[in-house]
Amino acid sequence: MNPDAGQVTDGDITIDSNHETADQISIAFQDPPALPPEDAPAVEAVEAGDEAVPAPPKKRTRRNDPTEAVKAAIAKQREAERRADAAESKVQALSAPVAPTQPETQAAPEPEPPSWARFKSMPGVPRPDQFTAYEDYSMALAEFISDAKHTEHDAAQRDAYEQQQIAQQQQVQLDRWSKTLDEARQQDPKFDETLNLDTPMSLPMQHLAMESPHGIAILQWLSEHPDDAQRLSTLHPAETYREMGKLEARLEAASSTVSSGPARVVSSAKAPIKPLGTSPPVEDPFEITDDLSMDEHFRRMNAADRQAGRL
Repeated sequence: MNPDAGQVTDGDITIDSNHETADQISIAFQDPPALPPEDAPAVEAVEAGDEAVPAPPKKRTRRNDPTEAVKAAIAKQREAERRADAAESKVQALSAPVAPTQPETQAAPEPEPPSWARFKSMPGVPRPDQFTAYEDYSMALAEFISDAKHTEHDAAQRDAYEQQQIAQQQQVQLDRWSKTLDEARQQDPKFDETLNLDTPMSLPMQHLAMESPHGIAILQWLSEHPDDAQRLSTLHPAETYREMGKLEARLEAASSTVSSGPARVVSSAKAPIKPLGTSPPVEDPFEITDDLSMDEHFRRMNAADRQAGRL
């Protein structure tokens, strides 16, 4: 800060400068000094001459002109005040709490129709033009609404009871299936290893496997034949029930054959020489060999059981 700075008051105006002294400010407010006497003839000679060119006024610098210095001081002071006000406004804006953003206004949901509106579209609802007295119409409408509510209540109770019965049946089915799996694990400790957890099974296939007395055999067969399981899982439920029924019958016939006695041992010796005759040799339709497909194997076993009276 300039130690020579000063402050001058002229009437109602106060000049405060950081660059000029009080004397310099006072000089700026004084009247310009009078011209010395010796300069007067020269001025008159210049005014009298028609062809004389007036000399350009000497430009006074800020350092030599106190008035310019005062104006510059005033401009700087006002600029500093303006910057101070702007900085204060910015600080206040930053320190002010941020107003919470207003949430987007959502469209109001459509009002639900009154509970009695559904009775107007029911068949058989009374109409005012069907009665001569409004009292009769009111009583008929009240009776109609009472009967309709009673019917709805009975239907709701019936549906709830049916749902409860279905849930109980499903729980009984799950408990029975869990018991069947536990028994299979007790009989065969490696039972879980024979199952393929990735076997595709639709809901009809699962229900039939759990309801069938040969559910374990069905589950194992499907695990051993993933291609057939995939095909069955893509069928219509009606076709699935039919195909699963055929599979259950084949597995049941196979289990009855095993339980009836040991399997027939096929000798590896050559067949005996048959005498020549006029009739051609007859092939055994029930012969089971290793080169048969699974379906042909079950078909021949079922045919043999039917011929023996076991089916």
